[in-house]
Amino acid sequence: MRTQLVFPALFAGLASAAGLESKSIYAVDAIKTIMPGALADCSSAQFPTECRTPEQAAPYLIKSFTGRTTGEIAMMLALIGLESGDLKYRVNLAHDDQGTANMMSPDFVKEYAQDLNLPIDGKSGAEILQLVISDDFRNFDSARWFVDKHCSADVKAKMKMGTDEGYNDYITKCVGTTMADARQQYWDRAKKAFGLSG
Repeated sequence: MRTQLVFPALFAGLASAAGLESKSIYAVDAIKTIMPGALADCSSAQFPTECRTPEQAAPYLIKSFTGRTTGEIAMMLALIGLESGDLKYRVNLAHDDQGTANMMSPDFVKEYAQDLNLPIDGKSGAEILQLVISDDFRNFDSARWFVDKHCSADVKAKMKMGTDEGYNDYITKCVGTTMADARQQYWDRAKKAFGLSG
């Protein structure tokens, strides 16, 4: 049996007008489409303990994305794919206090840890990050937490619709970076995986 990621049409009354219907998408298949460099066996990864396969990641992502629209899920998976090197890394190789599935900066990692009520007093940034990513669900749920905590209501509304404009605003106005070619490529694959037209 394949792990199934099921999500209803949650387009705030616009679903019927847009011709959108509830549908099921297999999470592992979607992850593999978006993250073609994901490994089937992490033993061959540069850092095997950092790596997760699509099959390993899928249950945590399904749990994290419960209640989200296809657009939101596609955008967060596109970000995770790029930032994690297709699920191969949880820690920035150049900065051991930056990481999680969506490669949050140290300040965001600390804030996330505080919201999780983790025991971080007296710990360094690298130690705090290791506390966070020691649990796979916390690692993968960081992308959802960041959107909820740090994206504006306007950006979140656009993300729900799964449009190119929504993704651009997510990357530039919320994540705070530019729409590089690689980011566009991940988004193009995510649209394909989720049947979004942009």
